[in-house]
Amino acid sequence: MQVQRAEPIRNQVARLVRAAITDLRFKPGELLIERELCELTGASRPSVREALRQLESEGLVTSVPGKGTIVTTVTPDEARQLYDVRAVLEGLAGRLFTHSATPEQRAALRAAVDRFEAEMDNPRSLIAIKDEFYDVLFTGSGNKIAHQVATGLQRRTSMLRSTSLSAEGRPPETLRELRAILAAMDTGDADLVERLCREHVAAARRAALERLESSG
Repeated sequence: MQVQRAEPIRNQVARLVRAAITDLRFKPGELLIERELCELTGASRPSVREALRQLESEGLVTSVPGKGTIVTTVTPDEARQLYDVRAVLEGLAGRLFTHSATPEQRAALRAAVDRFEAEMDNPRSLIAIKDEFYDVLFTGSGNKIAHQVATGLQRRTSMLRSTSLSAEGRPPETLRELRAILAAMDTGDADLVERLCREHVAAARRAALERLESSG
């Protein structure tokens, strides 16, 4: 977790801490100590503080008066709301992608799914691959506003996605769902693609809520 001197340090620290939260190396409710983050990243305390403020704006950490900054804990009710919005956005993106995506974008989406299959034994890689899948999906949809909203939402749901993908049997189910979406896109059936995208989110929601509620 050492920073490089090529871009603003606060951005690098934010990216490193964001990844650690997504990977559940920093767990929900865990207190983040500025001094320890400085030691881990090699960044100064002002840069760490700026990075934490950025992550707070994304909803990944929470500043608690008298205690410090902790990794945000997503409640089951908040998770339901996040997944409700995700289902609408991803369904829309799938529909638009079916009509608008270029051959290159279709190939990139399929390549992301192929990489997901190849890395199923490496859960830490799956989150990054799903990020790539969604980036291609929303770019190919041609709706920049939906893409912007989804990017912000994706940061909020990063921990939930780690939770759902770590559920037993969920990665193979996810692969089957993604393959079904690709197959529907190949037929040009936008209605089916939208429905399958929504069902994919619904399955992730069930897996995440089951784990959240059992751990609570």
